[in-house]
Amino acid sequence: MVAEVTLSSSAQQHLRRLDTRRDLAKVADLVELCFSDTLDPEGRQYLNEMRRAAQTTSMIRLAGNLIEDTPYVPSGYVWEEGNQLVGNLSLIPITYHAKRGYMIANVATHPDYRGHGIATALTISALKHAQSHGAGSVWLQVRDDNPSAIHIYESTGFIERMRRTSWYSGPSYELMPTPVGVKVINRQLQHWLRQREWLERLYPADLAWNIPLDWNLFRPDLLGTFYRAFSLESMRHWCVECNGELHGALSWKHSTGIADTLWLAIPEQPDEQAILALLTTSRSTFRKEQPLSLNFPADQAVELLRRAGFYPHQTLIWMAVSINQ
Repeated sequence: MVAEVTLSSSAQQHLRRLDTRRDLAKVADLVELCFSDTLDPEGRQYLNEMRRAAQTTSMIRLAGNLIEDTPYVPSGYVWEEGNQLVGNLSLIPITYHAKRGYMIANVATHPDYRGHGIATALTISALKHAQSHGAGSVWLQVRDDNPSAIHIYESTGFIERMRRTSWYSGPSYELMPTPVGVKVINRQLQHWLRQREWLERLYPADLAWNIPLDWNLFRPDLLGTFYRAFSLESMRHWCVECNGELHGALSWKHSTGIADTLWLAIPEQPDEQAILALLTTSRSTFRKEQPLSLNFPADQAVELLRRAGFYPHQTLIWMAVSINQ
C-alpha cells in the first residue's frame, strides 16, 4: 500500500509537472549526467531519441496533448532550483494484469542537490498522481548497488518483487567441444511444451508489462507460422538433448534496437555442460556485428553465461506498490 507521506510547502514550490515542450532536452541532459557510467546501449539510444524529439516542435506539442490519453507517451515531474532543472521522474503508463498502472523511470537528481529529499518528493508526487488516475499499482526498477535509492523507495511503500540481470554478448568466446551424448539441434515440435514450461518459470507473468513474451511467436505449429508471417517477425530456436532427453532451449529474435534478444529456457537444475554447448554452438551462427542481449533471474546460470562469452551489465531490483485496492 502507498505510504502516508505528504509534501512540504517548500517542496511544492520547486516541484511541477513535466512540460514536454520545454523540458525534454533538459531531462535527457540530467539523466545522462547522473547515469552516464551505467547506461546500456538501449538507454543511450533512448536519450538520443529524446533529444531528436525535443528538436521537433510539432512532435513535442503532440506529445504534450496526448500524455494522459495514450499508454506510449511518458509524463512525469521535475524539480527546479531557480531556472535550473535539477530533478526528474518519468511516469510511463502500463497495463498490469489487465489494469491500469504506471512505471517510474529516469529518477535523477543533480549531484550538487542530492541529500535534500528531491527524489523522495518526486516519488511521492508520482504515487499521488497514479492514485488520482485510478491506477492499481506502480512499478520501478533500481540497481542493486544503489542503497540510497532503495531506501527512498522502501520508505514510500515499495516492496521488492524480483531481481533480474541483463547480459550482453562479449566480442569473443570459446567454442566448447560437445560432450559425448550431447546434441545441439534445431527445435522440434515435441520440445515446445517443455520449453514453454521453463520459460513461464524464468519469465513470469509479472514481467509481461516490461518484457513481453509473445507466445505466438514461439509456437512451432501452423498457427505460429501464420502469425509470424503476418506480423513480419522471425525467430530461430535451438535445443540441446542429452541421450535423447531435452535439457534446454534457446530462442533468438532480431531487434531493431542495439542488440538482438535471446530467451534461454532451462530447468531449475541444469546440466552445465549441455547448456554451455547450447549457448556456444548457437552463438557461432549469429551475425558477429549485432550484439546479443539476455534478461535472466539474478544469480542463476552466472558462470555458464560468463563461460559462453556474456558479461553482466547490471542487476535491477523490481519493486512495486499497490494502490487503489
